[in-house]
Amino acid sequence: MPRRFGAGRIKLEKVELEANKREKTGTSLSRRARISGLIPAIVYGKGMDSLPIEINYKKFTKILSSKAGRNVIITLKIAGNGKTNNIPVLTHEILRDAIKDSISHVDFYRIKMEEEIKTKVPVILVGESIGVKLDGGILVHGLRGVEVKCLPANIPDKFEIDVSALKIGGGLHVSDLKTEKGVAITTAPTEILVTISAPAKEEVVVAPIAAPEVTGQAVPLTAPGAAPAAGAPAAPAGKEAAPAKGAAPGAKEAAPAKVPAKAPAPEAKKK
Repeated sequence: MPRRFGAGRIKLEKVELEANKREKTGTSLSRRARISGLIPAIVYGKGMDSLPIEINYKKFTKILSSKAGRNVIITLKIAGNGKTNNIPVLTHEILRDAIKDSISHVDFYRIKMEEEIKTKVPVILVGESIGVKLDGGILVHGLRGVEVKCLPANIPDKFEIDVSALKIGGGLHVSDLKTEKGVAITTAPTEILVTISAPAKEEVVVAPIAAPEVTGQAVPLTAPGAAPAAGAPAAPAGKEAAPAKGAAPGAKEAAPAKVPAKAPAPEAKKK
């Protein structure tokens, strides 16, 4: 039976953050707010109109650096129109400057403590895989967060899983996570959290074999005048073999010797 890994829990703490209602909005006003050390933000949720606010940059980043991170429940103390409204929220989205990586805008989602909500919980890997340590495997971190549904007071701060026993080819899925009562994971159970892959094999480069140099001159298979190899067809009858290269051309066939004609016998004189 596979080992199941539980979620980390935090003690619910009340975190308060002062905020001011923005009477006017716009790009130039938001830029001025950032220069003054403030972050433009908005609050929205079920049964309420969107509310533009601004918060202190340093105080908000301090909250984000806490153990709970983005899943901490913040009570916004919003001042406006001569009164202060306390609104419990979760940090829903953070926009950052592409160059400076500083926070440029924040979306807060208003929650009700008696109503279940959906939120993402980070997945943290601990330990060193035996497949990586002994066999040179490669650890591949899949999902880095899973979605849960629960009451705000039951939100886990993280899911912590130990990868020490994982060998090459091994892995863990969302189904291997264990939750406490009242917390339901809504992410598909087949989603991969971590796997250990085999190390990549080095490709062996084979040096090409040099081809023989071609001179354009035919190479004789047999020496001139030699008998043909066994099984090779004989040269056709009536044709003479071509003379070897460099040999003097053969003499023409000798004409038949001429036989000198006998001299005629002398004619006898008449008496």
